[in-house]
Amino acid sequence: MALIPATLTTATAAETPVPAVPDVTTGKQTTDPQKVRDFWTPERVARALANEKKDQAGIARDAAAARAAAEATGGKGKSSAPRLTAEAPRILPAKKTSVSATAADVPEMPVAQKVPFPQNSPAIIVGKILFIDDAGKEHGCSGASIAADGKNTVWTAGHCVHPGDGRGSDGFYDLVLFIPGYKESLDTPGDYDAPWGEWVAQSFVAPQAWTRDKDYDEGDMAAFTVEAPTGYTNLADTVGAFGYRFGYGSDWSDIIDSGFPGEGYNRADMDGYTQFYCTGDVVDAVDWYPLDNRLEMNCDMGAGASGGPMVTTEGQIVGANSHVDIDDQDQRINDHLYSSDHGGQAVAVINAINDAN
Repeated sequence: MALIPATLTTATAAETPVPAVPDVTTGKQTTDPQKVRDFWTPERVARALANEKKDQAGIARDAAAARAAAEATGGKGKSSAPRLTAEAPRILPAKKTSVSATAADVPEMPVAQKVPFPQNSPAIIVGKILFIDDAGKEHGCSGASIAADGKNTVWTAGHCVHPGDGRGSDGFYDLVLFIPGYKESLDTPGDYDAPWGEWVAQSFVAPQAWTRDKDYDEGDMAAFTVEAPTGYTNLADTVGAFGYRFGYGSDWSDIIDSGFPGEGYNRADMDGYTQFYCTGDVVDAVDWYPLDNRLEMNCDMGAGASGGPMVTTEGQIVGANSHVDIDDQDQRINDHLYSSDHGGQAVAVINAINDAN
């Protein structure tokens, strides 16, 4: 599926120059795919899930500084500058699969619930991401199959594939594995099942706004291609793929947010094995400040759900779980869950991942 070309939303190209496409960083995972699959033993997965409970992320102090700066300069109101946009529809699996009722059929739910039919579509589009950091520590995130050329692409948060430390292509994590429809084994508690295969990361793309600047406001997003395991053709035909709407603002109604949290706000029942979801509206995190267009949703999922998609009822990604608000003791203070603005940076990433296919 080809990307719909970037367009302007506020003026014609003849009247206003098209905004420059932001720079991205690309990289590759060169470890033999079977070695990646073999690395993730039940013990290592368990360590990754345990580390999720320690990975509570937040930029509350950074966000407070941004608000203070805006107040000092008197900045307010939304920007009217032209924006890059891109969109694509959802892809259904090639083979007929069961389709569960969507979360949009229930009232707004800021308190996450377990996905009722985790092995039905569209739940199987979402999966677990496993990786190791530079210190060799195991970690877990979430991600989702996304419509892209080649049909083998995962969308997630930038911090799930790169530490944002300025190292560029050399900074991408190793032993990155995507498991759609991931679940705990019923036969062997403490182990996991991969009903739809284990897909090894190949090529990464993330914005320089993340890899160089560690910008949570605009840059915490990434995409990577995967290699199909034996017996499978491609990811989108196997489990389907969400479409996307990038560059259309930060206010959305009836969003479905899902992931595999290892912990949550005032929660003790999240284990990193189980897919949870919230539903509700998404708003601009700081509506009066045009330089902070993060998406804010009331949802108590925490670490481990990072990279999980914020999806419209039409099955299009508009954001990815990024961070929460914390206090000076690194304790979460509310149920706000944020995504970086999926505007020009997201357009640049999806363009680049399509070029790589």
